Amino acid sequence: MGGALLFGLASPVRAASLQRIGHTTLVPRHNTLLDTNGVPLPDDKGMYTAFIDSTNGYAYFVGTWLFKLDITGNLPVQVGPALLTGQATESAIDPAAGYAYMARTTLNRYALGAGTNAVSSAGTLTLSAGSAFSVVVDDSDPNPSNYYGYVLCTNSGNPAKVAKVALSTFTELGSVTLTNGETAFWFGRIDKQKGYAYFEAFPNSNIPQVVKIKLTPGTNAPVRIGAVNLDTAIEFVDGASIDTLHGYAYYGTYNSDTNVLSKVYKMKLGDGDVAPTLVGSINLRPGEGRLAASVIDPLGGYVYFADDNSYPGRVYQFSLNGTNLPTEVRYLRLQGGTSSTTPPNGITTNNWAGDGTNLPFGEVFFRSAVFDPVRGFAYLGQDSRPNQVVKVQLERDLPVIISAAKLPDGTFQLVYTNLPFGTNTVLTSTDMTVPSTNWTALGSGVEVSPGQFLFIDPQTTNIPQRFYRIGSP
Repeated sequence: MGGALLFGLASPVRAASLQRIGHTTLVPRHNTLLDTNGVPLPDDKGMYTAFIDSTNGYAYFVGTWLFKLDITGNLPVQVGPALLTGQATESAIDPAAGYAYMARTTLNRYALGAGTNAVSSAGTLTLSAGSAFSVVVDDSDPNPSNYYGYVLCTNSGNPAKVAKVALSTFTELGSVTLTNGETAFWFGRIDKQKGYAYFEAFPNSNIPQVVKIKLTPGTNAPVRIGAVNLDTAIEFVDGASIDTLHGYAYYGTYNSDTNVLSKVYKMKLGDGDVAPTLVGSINLRPGEGRLAASVIDPLGGYVYFADDNSYPGRVYQFSLNGTNLPTEVRYLRLQGGTSSTTPPNGITTNNWAGDGTNLPFGEVFFRSAVFDPVRGFAYLGQDSRPNQVVKVQLERDLPVIISAAKLPDGTFQLVYTNLPFGTNTVLTSTDMTVPSTNWTALGSGVEVSPGQFLFIDPQTTNIPQRFYRIGSP
């Protein structure tokens, strides 16, 4: 064989930058409509939870009403009539089975409706473990009969419990009781591939804490692994994202006092049955904060928090920064409303429009968010009447070659990241300075996991130097 094989990794071109796309106002406002008895329908309220089915192109936002939105076009489009559900703060989706779940004292199930069919109620489960407050879904098993829900249940000052529910039969299987002081909770996040859930708690000290729960097979009850405090002082955490690719979670603080610096915490999930640990926290700049809704794009390398009670609203972008603390990159200022005057930041007011179209303070009061990794957009749910969803393009520096190696058989292997489920082409050249049009197309990589691709080049024998780059498509 010839001389040593040399390779070069061409730098990626930025595919998109952080920018506002627009919004969809979900009109008419419901209290302007009448039921069959001539009584106004329940009014819209803040959309405090949301979930997404990126594969089929639908996002779902929940205030008083549950809205199904088609996200395949330029702006979200409502599909079918909204369903009266009442407000919830936590929800989870099982798109393969066609259901979503909301924790509202009981565990409520909803049929998503195939295609453009409307969402409908599909049952309610009262849990012996307590009052359902948060839910995550483990649908990692190839067999849908082995899908399970894990529901954080509170018990009036006593330790909370995490109940396990068989989703195929919608029955409670058992629960684990948490430790003394672990009584009040806010939200949960899941790493279903590794088999753990993380619930953010407010113990008796009101110092934010995260409890790690082990997911279990069959009818076995879940197991409490451990917990970590995010701070040594009282803080209110009101936004979180989990990065299962790199093994971290991020939590943002909410404080209406603009003189108090908001924080973003970074937590290491911990391998296997190891308790999570705190990496640390960063402070935002003065006047920034009230972090609420959050999404993360691990492949793009950023976590985002949308705020509440800023005029107009903002989306903060942070670099994940490897094993180090995140770094604030910038914030995106969103669109204002029709009012010529606004309250000071940190002050709550009503963002209501009687005519159902012109919200006085525009794009503000963000309480929920989802990320579509297939198309690279985030969708932010507001606390407004009528409800409104804002679409934001996230920053993406893709594709990126993350590893390259010569195999024992003489072939050459590339591993790279790109948009999940997208098309791409591996290109090669012996001279990386030539125009991209002069590079040779070798073929496409195989998507071994969402957003991660593998390509093997068998044509490397007796080639002393060869460079690779990834094109889309």
